[in-house]
Amino acid sequence: MERRHIHFLFAVLVTILCLQGITLAAEEKAEELEVVSTIVTISTFEGIKPPAVTSKPGTTVVWLNRSRIPAEVIFLDKKVVLACGAPVNFIVGENGAYESGKIISRGTASLCFTEKGKYEYVVRPAGTFYKVGEHEYRGSIVIE
Repeated sequence: MERRHIHFLFAVLVTILCLQGITLAAEEKAEELEVVSTIVTISTFEGIKPPAVTSKPGTTVVWLNRSRIPAEVIFLDKKVVLACGAPVNFIVGENGAYESGKIISRGTASLCFTEKGKYEYVVRPAGTFYKVGEHEYRGSIVIE
């Protein structure tokens, strides 16, 4: 009977040590991940600031609409088809790429970039009463 107790205690000890090792490995992995975010402001009179962002995979770009009208972000040639985290105010469109919803005045939208490349985009008013090209601003995001 003592032998069963020793085996049981040994199994419990090994289990505790394994779980502690897994916890330590997870904590080390979490420390390696760096949360990077950049805020791009949208203004009717000043355009977008900064117009160009250069960062690394895992960067979340947050667009803050400081204008009085709703705006939307339109990606041009290179589309975002894979994102980390939970995009805010972006949906996956029919073509499989992320598309911006309307960013209301004083509202935000965010997207986390995972793939390297240059993403050029246009921010434009989301309303139908503006002329094409009026109050449109171009920007780019480079993920290295």
